[in-house]
Amino acid sequence: MNEEMTNEVLEEMKKCGLDCARCGSEFCNKYDWQDIVQTLATALLEERARPKVWDKAPEWADRADVSYKGNVKGKINISIYTRELPKTRTRIMAEEIASAHISNKDDLIDIIEQTINAHMEELKGEA
Repeated sequence: MNEEMTNEVLEEMKKCGLDCARCGSEFCNKYDWQDIVQTLATALLEERARPKVWDKAPEWADRADVSYKGNVKGKINISIYTRELPKTRTRIMAEEIASAHISNKDDLIDIIEQTINAHMEELKGEA
């Protein structure tokens, strides 16, 4: 069954409306739903178990250069992966303040005060 579960079949299944009469997919008609779910779950678990490029990377790293080596001298191929680092809560709050339409200094002070109070409430909730 794994060999027959091609990308095309998975794309069809992704769009599935559980109306098998209209779908006409030979794959779903050929196998029992329990077998299909078991196969998908097994494939997902295997994929999760495979090492990923960002495993063991420090949280501040935003670029990974991956090289592949074999029985020949030197690097065979280099792949470069980049990722956007997650924003800190402080950064998110600062962006919210910066995006506010502020007409005067008092409004700015109120927004900053509200943001600090909201953050303090979040911290209390975590404790």
